[in-house]
Amino acid sequence: MISHRPRVLAVLPSLFPSTILNVARPLLRLHQARVIDLDLTFQALVTRAAAASADVLVLSHSIDPTFGRILDWARDFGTPLIYDVDDNLLEPPEDVAGLGYLREPARRALVIACLRQADAVRVYSPVLREVFAPYNPSVVAVSGPLEWQLMPEPLPPADPSRVRIVYATSRQLDQIGRLIVAPLRRVLEAFPIAEATIWGPRIEGLSGHPRVRHLPYVRSYERYFTRLALERFDIGLAPLADDSFHRAKTNLKYREYGACGIAGVYADSPVYNTSVVDGATGLVAGPAGDAWFAAMARLIEDVPLRTHIQANARADVRARYNEAATDAAWMAHITPLAERRRATAGQAAAADRPRSRGRPLATAAALVRQGCRLAMQAPPILWRYGPTETASRAWRHVRDFGRMLGWELHRWRLQHRLPSSK
Repeated sequence: MISHRPRVLAVLPSLFPSTILNVARPLLRLHQARVIDLDLTFQALVTRAAAASADVLVLSHSIDPTFGRILDWARDFGTPLIYDVDDNLLEPPEDVAGLGYLREPARRALVIACLRQADAVRVYSPVLREVFAPYNPSVVAVSGPLEWQLMPEPLPPADPSRVRIVYATSRQLDQIGRLIVAPLRRVLEAFPIAEATIWGPRIEGLSGHPRVRHLPYVRSYERYFTRLALERFDIGLAPLADDSFHRAKTNLKYREYGACGIAGVYADSPVYNTSVVDGATGLVAGPAGDAWFAAMARLIEDVPLRTHIQANARADVRARYNEAATDAAWMAHITPLAERRRATAGQAAAADRPRSRGRPLATAAALVRQGCRLAMQAPPILWRYGPTETASRAWRHVRDFGRMLGWELHRWRLQHRLPSSK
């Protein structure tokens, strides 16, 4: 066993559900429990000194070749690397808007470099493990996380006088949602007690229906997940395209719907049919619209079945996807790599390396420098994409940096409240 807490440097490209749920929140929990000593930062802010002081480096979704130097630093200092990714970044579909940047040769080359250099590659589906296996023999499929601490308990009672159906996605240009337009309209026409909520995009063919409600996309995952539970939807829809990119996705919708007591209808894809028991914890529907209509109609008409699935799914998700399982999986990867790092460097040398501490002022200064760099990039972005997209990108950077600084302040207070482990 190592005699010091492992020093973990976690470098994120930005804050989005994958980096928050899979990396930031679990590692912050472990830091707060005094199991690790965490330095959480953005790839635009990380320093060579931070890489030198770390026992383990964690990268997540690193695709910007501008920051390939982080891999060089890890290699120079012999810092073990854990690469965490939940998307098939090597096979982006041609027909999905917004993924063209993944086809840039330099970005693809960096993803492959991360895969090859990593001492452990963490993925969240067996399909993605097979995609990445040719690049690294140490690809491990782990269970996806679920933040039960965000769940209001007990759940409020559902309204028995109506059946509320939800389809939620962060995709604003959502082609997948079109798969459910026709069957959902049939359900609304056949069952007057049925209501639908489209959470995120506005989907043509549904937006004008009197019993279809639209909710805007919520960027804060914490607020979204808590509200999803409080809404007390009865049925949740999880369609999915059938291609190599989408088959490598995680079963996040099953985790969310199950935890919130929602009976889900899921695409017959490895994403879901490997974790959902058809008829017990959800219904699995083939690609045809008739199959989706039949599944929704069955859950509306058979109230005991719907209640049975809701209860079973919630129990299954609570048992299989929870903070304890997520944190244990992280430590199973961190501990042996930190032990190897300290054994290689020598215990004395490891102890002498400066411990990465929360430095809110230093982080704030780094954020200001990065803001200046982004400001210099604004004119070409404005010229290419226009004022709306430029303003949207600027706001995303401000929001992410503010949140990161808030986490830094919290970590700094925690470290100064608790004595260092020796």
